[in-house]
Amino acid sequence: MIDKTINSGPDAQNGFALQRNTAIFLLLENYFVKFQNKKYFVCLEHHEDFLFCFLNENDEVSLIEAYQSKKKSPDIWRLNNELFEILTKLLKTGKGLIQDGISKSLEYNHILYFSSNQTIHLEHKPKPSEQLPVISVSIKADNKEYIFPNLPEELKEKIKTSITETDLHSELYNLGFIWIPFTTTEKEQENQLVGKIDEVFGNQVFDKRAAIDTLVCLFRKIETTYNNGNTVKLLDNTKRVGNSEVENAFNILTSKAKCFDYWHSKETDIARILKIRPVEKEQFQLVFNSAFDLFKSIKEREHKKIFNFVKEQVNNLNSYSEEENVLELFELFKNSERTNFNDLQIKAILFAALFEVLYIKEN
Repeated sequence: MIDKTINSGPDAQNGFALQRNTAIFLLLENYFVKFQNKKYFVCLEHHEDFLFCFLNENDEVSLIEAYQSKKKSPDIWRLNNELFEILTKLLKTGKGLIQDGISKSLEYNHILYFSSNQTIHLEHKPKPSEQLPVISVSIKADNKEYIFPNLPEELKEKIKTSITETDLHSELYNLGFIWIPFTTTEKEQENQLVGKIDEVFGNQVFDKRAAIDTLVCLFRKIETTYNNGNTVKLLDNTKRVGNSEVENAFNILTSKAKCFDYWHSKETDIARILKIRPVEKEQFQLVFNSAFDLFKSIKEREHKKIFNFVKEQVNNLNSYSEEENVLELFELFKNSERTNFNDLQIKAILFAALFEVLYIKEN
């Protein structure tokens, strides 16, 4: 599908905050129910503001959730020309998804969501002569989601007759409305996301702010990537964040949390066994903290070498505590490998690698 306006989003990247943050909010809100251990990818500024594309075991798309995410301040959304124009564009997206060349399963379906951080008030007022009650549905804090097929008939008819392109009417039954509990500024939204990740993961994630920053960076990478030739194709990998990238981000943060918890609970014992002087403790912590991210960096070969060494040796260790395991690994590494790291750095990186490897084995 060619559309010369399709890259207007990357040209105005400062306006992306609500769309990006809404995608992250929905990912967190539904993580354990809908996303964990599933094959999916997320697209931003691609067909719609963002898409969740779920794959089956054959890597065919089985479900797409497309979202048009809008803010409206200070007013609320009503059934008027402004909203009908947005809904028309969203329904056209449904047609575009059907035509997209990506491989789809026989059970393929899509849902087209209009989302906002403001109340969406859908109302039908009968003529005074009809002497009938006003029919209304409000999508807001106490009624966060509503799909078109479940709307009262009067509201369905009002929306249908206001969508003048009749070939889009079949897509109305894929339409949904969703309210997102966000304030208006980007900074406040990110603070709310920190609260959401704490609600979802609790103590499993050590640094909630770092977790949100990681997800924002992942999504920012694709939201400002241009659609090649102004053509939208779901096969375009440059516009995706895949489930493996999301899982990898969470795994780093989760294993880091376990490592930090262990360090803080047994700092004195660890320092004694690994021969870390009090003046070196802060440096030791900084090195193992940064190691979790550097294990995943293609450029950091030395970190990767130590990680792989631990992965190969972990089942051969004879000691009974994590810090003793690290000391054993340190002796083995010093006797068999060469590195530019000093002894303190080696111990700290081994410490981080052990927790990362143990976390992977647990999961």
